[in-house]
Amino acid sequence: MKHTYSAVTLASLFALTSVFIGWQVVNSKQLPTLLRLESPYTLSETINNIKNAVKARNFRMIREQPVAQGFLSGDNKQQHIVYFCNFTEAYQSLQQDKQIGYMLPCRFTISEEGGKVIISTINPAAITRLTGAKAGAVCAANSAGYLDIMEEAVL
Repeated sequence: MKHTYSAVTLASLFALTSVFIGWQVVNSKQLPTLLRLESPYTLSETINNIKNAVKARNFRMIREQPVAQGFLSGDNKQQHIVYFCNFTEAYQSLQQDKQIGYMLPCRFTISEEGGKVIISTINPAAITRLTGAKAGAVCAANSAGYLDIMEEAVL
């Protein structure tokens, strides 16, 4: 039996199987597995805004990939994945913990869901079980950076 999953579904399943160790509670709140933000812009405008915000933060665009029609089931046929990286930061992170590579390259999924444009990504701080406690600070910094990019894209 063949299964097809959207990138968001796969990311959600992957993140849900990861139990947060050591960094689970910050300010007495559990961290979300996915970072999600609604955009007031169209899908195309949001994609461009994300690309500009990524570049403004000294990341390099790798590619934008529309998810092929027919790959997704249901209503959500409009979905793009934007891949990016700051190679210096990636190298430094990998020096601390090679398993950071599981989260590279960085990526955002921009999709239309129920008439709204949503930017989402895995919360690196919420999946530190994969990398262990020594990578917790790196993952927390990446989460903050992702949120900065997302917020800039919807201003």
